[in-house]
Amino acid sequence: MLAYVFWHTPLAGLDRREYETPLLGFHADLARNPPTGLVTSATYRVSELPWLKGRTVYEDWCFLMSSAALDGINKAAVTPQRWGVHAAIASKTDFGHGGLYYHLYGDELPIAGARVFWLRRPRGIRYERPLEAMIEAATGFLSCWRKLMVLGPGEEFAVVGSSGLEVPIPEGWECLAVERNLLGPQLIPPSTAGH
Repeated sequence: MLAYVFWHTPLAGLDRREYETPLLGFHADLARNPPTGLVTSATYRVSELPWLKGRTVYEDWCFLMSSAALDGINKAAVTPQRWGVHAAIASKTDFGHGGLYYHLYGDELPIAGARVFWLRRPRGIRYERPLEAMIEAATGFLSCWRKLMVLGPGEEFAVVGSSGLEVPIPEGWECLAVERNLLGPQLIPPSTAGH
């Protein structure tokens, strides 16, 4: 499983609802007619990220079966049938950055994750054992992802968890804890799913 992560910021002066309404409309439209290889997507309002200059930040996660799905999602975003819904959000976006991550551990669809630890390891070390030890000792852990081929401005690892996520960080590792609020899709509690 891969995740295309897109961080974006609204134009200055926009009301939150002016941005979030067309953003949710775009994701709903993708869900109604997903391109080949797109499993699902989710969008979040997140706390400050250094690679977006301290601005209000939104974060989209598009979960993909493989990197081949990138072609489909890129074309699907701007097809004539979707032009209006894409333009509604694109015209309100100031700028953005994307990254590609692959799944390492845990849940492959951590949509409910309300906290992300972005990790950078010390140069010159293997990551596998220290990362496994962190995850084993973590509380509130859901999922762990690693950046593919250094694509994008985000850190090398994303550890996604509940709002109570805590991860012991070894000496030399850098960590940025980010809170995020799920905007969509609306999740159905497991006890009511299918009823």
